[in-house]
Amino acid sequence: MLGYTCQGNEWSLFMLFSSNFVLNRCSETNSYKLYPWIHQFSNNKRTADQIQPIYFPDVDPHSLPPGANFSMTAGDFQEIYCESNIWDCVATCFFIDTAHNVIDYIDTIWKILKPGGIWINLGPLLYHFENLANELSIELSYEDIKNVILQYGFHIEMENESVLTTYTVNELSMMKYYYECVMFVVRKPQSSI
Repeated sequence: MLGYTCQGNEWSLFMLFSSNFVLNRCSETNSYKLYPWIHQFSNNKRTADQIQPIYFPDVDPHSLPPGANFSMTAGDFQEIYCESNIWDCVATCFFIDTAHNVIDYIDTIWKILKPGGIWINLGPLLYHFENLANELSIELSYEDIKNVILQYGFHIEMENESVLTTYTVNELSMMKYYYECVMFVVRKPQSSI
């Protein structure tokens, strides 16, 4: 069968509960609704904006073709993915800033990618462990991250340092937060074994 293997990875118990529900219990599109802005009392243009529902899931997770290889893993990225040269592609979205040390993530991605494999990244650098007592946190600038990526041997295929992105934003609110994210596609060379 032609196709792809796709595997998600999550560490947060809250995210795992939610993804388990959507992936394993939802079988119709837009069959559930939430009111995510119900406690947002500021910056509402209209009263109705505060009680505006959202519907989910936007796709039926059970509509995958027969034999599709789609899975979810629970646990620490570096502990789950330790086998070398396994993946053709790694996609990270709002992820690399969750590391205690982003260089460890780069190292893991380098190891698990097959020669010729690509890494696609989109996200900000809102380091999750910054300023937390008793937590190791190394906060590199994108310039430094890019230098580390190049020193590992990745080749940049595409780079955009200014992708305007939202995260859990209320489109109807008078106040919105935006990230100016970095997006890149890098390739591990064929001769990297």
